Amino acid sequence: MTLREQEFRQDDTTARLDGVEAYWRGLARQGLAPPRAAIDPHEIGEALPFMFLLDAAAPGVGRLRIAGREICEIAGGEARGLPLSCLFAASARPRLAGLLKRAFEAHHPCRAPLIATRAARGRRCAELLLLPLLPRAGLPPQILGALSHDLRAGMHRFDFAGPVRIGAPPAQRPALRLVRG
Repeated sequence: MTLREQEFRQDDTTARLDGVEAYWRGLARQGLAPPRAAIDPHEIGEALPFMFLLDAAAPGVGRLRIAGREICEIAGGEARGLPLSCLFAASARPRLAGLLKRAFEAHHPCRAPLIATRAARGRRCAELLLLPLLPRAGLPPQILGALSHDLRAGMHRFDFAGPVRIGAPPAQRPALRLVRG
């Protein structure tokens, strides 16, 4: 693969997540993350196979409630019910736990570049996106997430490839008021 092909594929991976994050921010209202009911899979488009829905299982632990085709492929089979950490190398799991805790508790979106521990020979080939959803009474907190990659089919484990971007919660939009004049 040439450098240009590699850059194109990375841009494709990043573009998928840019679209999902923009969609999530567009659904946010009054500074709150969107509720799960507001998510329309048809609006997610080509990123859908890379998407997942996590339930908080414990502090810093998320279990896959729903997993797209590409997530199941890298997990080696049906991923529903597995902890997200099973997709990461053992050395990356404490860092992942910190990100999950931040996303579940503080409602901060997180985005991180990843490398595959074997197949990618050290080059960045994937990106993780964690987008908190508005908590529902009596149910565990949830995260809409994506693990976008450009790897060949098969099982892969990931490690972090650089700094993590932790964003602000959805912006509080100013309230409108009627001015009569």
